Amino acid sequence: MQKVLINNFRTKNGNGEALYPEVKRFKYGDKYFMDELVVNLKAKGLAIAIFLFYFIENGTLGLMPEKSYFLYRNIRISDIIMYCLFVYSLFCYKEFRLLIKSKSLLITKLMLLYFLFEFFVSFLRYEFNPIEYFFRLKGLWSSFMIFPFLLLMKRNGLPFLIKLIFPVAVISNILYILSALTGVPFLGGVAIIKQHLTNDIEVYRVYGGTFFGELFFLGIVYNWITKKFRFWQLFLAVLFITPHILAFGRTAWATFAFIIILIVVVNSLKKRKFKILIKHAVILLLMMGAIVIAFIKFIPETDFYVEALIARLTEGQADVQYSEGTYGTRTLTQNDALLKLWSENDLFLGVGMHPMWVVKPESREEVMYYSAFCDVGWTAVLAAYGLIGMLLAIIWQIYYVITTYKMVKKVPDATIGGFLVTIFLGKLLFDSFVTFSFILVSTTLWGFFFINYFIAALVFNYEETRRNEVISQTN
Repeated sequence: MQKVLINNFRTKNGNGEALYPEVKRFKYGDKYFMDELVVNLKAKGLAIAIFLFYFIENGTLGLMPEKSYFLYRNIRISDIIMYCLFVYSLFCYKEFRLLIKSKSLLITKLMLLYFLFEFFVSFLRYEFNPIEYFFRLKGLWSSFMIFPFLLLMKRNGLPFLIKLIFPVAVISNILYILSALTGVPFLGGVAIIKQHLTNDIEVYRVYGGTFFGELFFLGIVYNWITKKFRFWQLFLAVLFITPHILAFGRTAWATFAFIIILIVVVNSLKKRKFKILIKHAVILLLMMGAIVIAFIKFIPETDFYVEALIARLTEGQADVQYSEGTYGTRTLTQNDALLKLWSENDLFLGVGMHPMWVVKPESREEVMYYSAFCDVGWTAVLAAYGLIGMLLAIIWQIYYVITTYKMVKKVPDATIGGFLVTIFLGKLLFDSFVTFSFILVSTTLWGFFFINYFIAALVFNYEETRRNEVISQTN
């Protein structure tokens, strides 16, 4: 049954005459209206649940005591939310079954199945309590958040999730800057250490807490390059990049530079207008100028921090030689330790979910292994998951480098999908050819913990592009 929705535009002028006397009638069906309403509510509900998972995992800005998050022993509220999200996505399988069956998700599904297989083997090998260990491995199981993200994108709820995250990102970045300058943890769930640099310089380094600030920074730059530069967004760009400057993380600095260059190059190639590079150069110079001015005007002891940044960069020059510098020597030592651990255990399956990194290390040697597992990439995957896991990870990396490269050329510019796919390509290329702590492996000990939403975005845009190509060929 259809009804008529009347939209009356009988707006009157000063003389009482109707300016728009026409009456527009829109026909709609009850089922269509209810379906649209329900889908919209479901999308927002799913987005809120995903937001709460990350919000609680990041310490909820210190609004609640850390103990308030725990329900039983090491089980937190966010753990329950994550598992419920995955189970819920399975119940809604029919809504996004085409995405789950997508060719672009095949290698990821194989990896996820292999993680489950490794868990079962580790349960038999180490005779641990499977329920307790399962919850201790929640970092690994967060890889399965790919499916709730796919469902969210199918329901077009990603923009709403971004709106939920944005104000928290702004607040967390401000508090992060205060923590980095004072050494006082204004944010909950962050770790602060003193970093000793050359020339007897000491700075505070804060780990964690920016709550997706790096994505908002890169998103602003992406929007400037692909769409339009807006002067007022300089303030937000400076706000979101300043914590990462004060974090003194050289790999993070290199990552930002690499991805920004990639965005510029890709956009120039797609538009085939190399003169646009001049415009991009001006935009980036304006951004760098705004960052410098912000440091001078708002950061206390500017000269000290400039000297510290230069010292940090100078300290890192030897690291690119792969065998010198604080980072290079530490990485090589840890790689050697994990290769030894792998060679003395199961070559094909690795050590699996070993108690030393599920619970805690119990000897000095295990402490070394534990820190190595958390700090490096490809050897951690090899030692933990063996040759089979390493081979799957390399195939995964190569496949997605090729797929994201193809998709970047097809996905429309200045869209959320185009942005996420481009950033995904940048991360894959960076891990493959720049940083020597990964080498062809973006997969870590914790699976897809840091890139689950990028995988979901790629799969969604892959299927959308394929569908549009089929429609255009049919017409």
